[in-house]
Amino acid sequence: MKNGKRRMKQLLAVLAICGLGGLSALPASLARASQPTNDKQRADIITIDAMKAYGSLSQPKVVFLHDKHTTALGKQKDFYKKECGTCHTSDKDGVMQLGFQRDGAPVSAEKLRDGFHAGCISCHKDMAAVGQKTGPTDVQCKGCHTATPDVASNWQPITVDKRLHFRHAATQEKAENKCGACHHIYGEKAGKTIPAPKPEDVPGSCSYCHGPTTTVDEKRQPKEIRSLRLAAHGECVTCHKATAAAGKDVPTGPITCAGCHGPLDQKAIAETSLKKVPQGADLRIKRGQPDFAMVRPAVSETPVIVDGKPAKPYAGMQPVPFDHKYHEAKNETCVSCHHASLTSCSATCHTPAGAKEGGFVTLEAAMHKVGATQSCAGCHAVIQKKPECAGCHNAMPKGVGDVSQCGSCHVTPEGDLKDAAAAMMTKTAGKETAAAEADLAKKLLAGKRDVTTTIAANDIPETVKIGSLSKDYEPSVLPHRKIVLAMLEGMKDSKLAGAFHATDVAVCQGCHHNSPGSTTPPRCGSCHQAVESTTASARPALKAAYHTQCMGCHTAMGIEGKVVDKGADAKPVPAATDCAGCHKEKKK
Repeated sequence: MKNGKRRMKQLLAVLAICGLGGLSALPASLARASQPTNDKQRADIITIDAMKAYGSLSQPKVVFLHDKHTTALGKQKDFYKKECGTCHTSDKDGVMQLGFQRDGAPVSAEKLRDGFHAGCISCHKDMAAVGQKTGPTDVQCKGCHTATPDVASNWQPITVDKRLHFRHAATQEKAENKCGACHHIYGEKAGKTIPAPKPEDVPGSCSYCHGPTTTVDEKRQPKEIRSLRLAAHGECVTCHKATAAAGKDVPTGPITCAGCHGPLDQKAIAETSLKKVPQGADLRIKRGQPDFAMVRPAVSETPVIVDGKPAKPYAGMQPVPFDHKYHEAKNETCVSCHHASLTSCSATCHTPAGAKEGGFVTLEAAMHKVGATQSCAGCHAVIQKKPECAGCHNAMPKGVGDVSQCGSCHVTPEGDLKDAAAAMMTKTAGKETAAAEADLAKKLLAGKRDVTTTIAANDIPETVKIGSLSKDYEPSVLPHRKIVLAMLEGMKDSKLAGAFHATDVAVCQGCHHNSPGSTTPPRCGSCHQAVESTTASARPALKAAYHTQCMGCHTAMGIEGKVVDKGADAKPVPAATDCAGCHKEKKK
C-alpha cells in the first residue's frame, strides 16, 4: 500500500508540471476539450457485449458513448470525486478498474446482466429525478440495444512518443526515482509490482509485459498481468484524474476518450509537445545503449563442421556497422525496431537458424523482410514510398534480390580495419567486445556518404529530345537537367539516400534502370523494341516503356498538375491524359 501511495504521488508530480496539452483542471475546460466536433464521428464509442462470453446474444450490442456520459456527470457537484467512481471501482493501490462496478472477478451471466441493467437504469432515474436530461429509465430493450447505431468511430491509437516521454522525464529530473514514477516491475519479495528502482531495471515499453489480453505469468501465480488497454487506462487515467482533483490550478492530462484518442486532441498534444520540448533537446531514452554497434550473427561456441572440417564462422558474410544514435533520432519509439524487447535482435529471438522465442523468424529474415516494418529492409521500403523517393523506387522490384547491393550495408573492412573485423567475428558478442565493436562500426561508417551527389550540373544534358516514335506528335523535349536537380533537392537531407546512392551515377539509374552506372547510358531503344510484339515478354515495348516511366513517376511523386518549376515560363506538370503537354501535335 505504501508503495502504491508513493508511486501515485510521483505520478501526480509528473503530470502536475508537464500538462499533456489536452485539459485543464476546470470542469468547463474539460467539457470543451472533450466535445467532438462531429457528434456522428466519435472517439468514445464503447461496445458493451460482455454477455457474449456466456453464449449467443439475445439483443444487439449496446453502443455506449463514454464521453457523453462523463460530460453529463460533470454537471454534478464534486465532479472529480465521483465521476469515474460512479461506474468504476479501484483496487487497493487506488488504480481504477475498467469493469462496470466490478473488479474483473468472474461472475455469473445473471449477475452480470442484472448489474448492467440495475446500474444504468438506476443512474438514469436518479438524474431524471433532479431534472437532468438522461438516458432510458424503463426496461425497453431498444432504448439501449440498437442494431443500427447512428454514430461511427474515429478513434485512433495514441503513442507516448519521444517528446511526450521527454516531458514526463524532465519534470522528474531531480527525483530520487524518476523512472519509477511511471514504470514498474514485479518484485519477487514484495509479491506485487513496485516502482522500477533504476533506469536499467525498466523493461522498456509497456507492451513488452502488457499484451493485447490479460494473462497470468507462471512466475507470478496467481498474479495477473493486465492487458495493455487495462494497464494504460488504469494507470494513466487514474493519475490524470487524481491530479485534476488535487487543485483547480494544477494542469493535467486527458481523462476522456477523445482527449487521448480523438484526432483533433492528438494533434493538439503533438503541437503542445513541439512547443514545450526545447529545440535541439536530446530526446534519447538513455539506458547505456551505444551510439554505434555491429550487427552480426551470434558466433556459436560449437565449431561448424563442413565436409568433416571446422569452417570459419560465417565466412564471407561481412557484419553491418550500424549508427544506432542516428536511427534513434529518426524513430519515435524504441518499439519501432525492438518490437518485443530491448535486447539485441540475435540475442535470443532471431538466431541464424530461427528460435521459438522469435517465432522461428531467422536473423536473415528479421533484417531483410520487406513486409515487416521492424526489419531494416522493411523500414527502408516504407521510406521509399515517400513522394520524393517513390518516383524512382515505386517502379523498382521490392525485396533484397540484387546481391551486388549487399555491400551497401555489409561493409568489407580494408587496411588496418580488416584484421580487427576478422578478430571480432571469432568472438561471442558480449559486454567485453561491445566497446571495440562500437569503435569499429564508427570507423567503418566514417567513409559513408551523408548526402546524395551526382555528376557536375554542366555535365548533365540540359534537355533530351525523345523522338524515335514521332509520328502524330512532335518529339518530346525532356527538361533533363531540371529533373535531375529537382530529384537531388528532394533527397538532400536524407542520410539514408546518401548512404545507398553510393556513386555519382546512382541517381541516374532511377530512369536508366537496367543500365550499368554511366554518364553515357544506352538509349531506351537499345533494350525496348520499337514495335509491339504478340510474344509475351516482361519487357514492355518502347512506347509503353516511355509512358510507364514518365507517367508512373509523375503519379508516384504526386506532381501531376502542379507547378514545380520556377520562373516566368513555369507551367504545371502534364497529366497522364494530357498528350500535348509533353509533345505537341504535328501540323497536318
